[in-house]
Amino acid sequence: MSDAMIGAALGKAVRAARTDRGLSMRALAAAAEISQPFLSQIESGQTMPSVVTLFRLAKGLGISPSELLPSVAEPEPVYLTRAADAQRVRVMETDDRATSRVLSSGSARGANVQEYRLVGPYTGDWFESDGEITSYVVEGSIIATIEGRGEWELGPGDALWHPGALRNRWEIRDDGTATVLLVYASE
Repeated sequence: MSDAMIGAALGKAVRAARTDRGLSMRALAAAAEISQPFLSQIESGQTMPSVVTLFRLAKGLGISPSELLPSVAEPEPVYLTRAADAQRVRVMETDDRATSRVLSSGSARGANVQEYRLVGPYTGDWFESDGEITSYVVEGSIIATIEGRGEWELGPGDALWHPGALRNRWEIRDDGTATVLLVYASE
């Protein structure tokens, strides 16, 4: 976090704490032994107070100095999976007409994206899981069946969402091919 960002966040925190306590700028400036224009510059993020001034402001507000400082959170991780690095594996041991590769896996969030390539004729095994599933067809077409709910023909750009607990499968009934993204999110 840059100094300017810290100054802006600290200024907002001072202003919020001051207004929450019903203090005027003049009253807080007097309590912190600083000028009102200087307090205005701090609250607007134009200047960063010294450590001594930070402690004086906190004392005038009746809070800990740490309550005015922005939290320093770890940045969210970013993961890249290159096409060449995503290993393709068979979906079923006995049939190589369906292969999959993991494109992303956000284990902290319970999200997973896999790309499937299907070569028809193909009928997948019934599948069910916890969480939620979205099937998104990139190219080709498939028949998506949800047991007891129906079947849908999905083409490029079509997506089907459903709870993972519903038994489901994909089919290609002719000699076509399809590429499908499966997005799985655990609860």
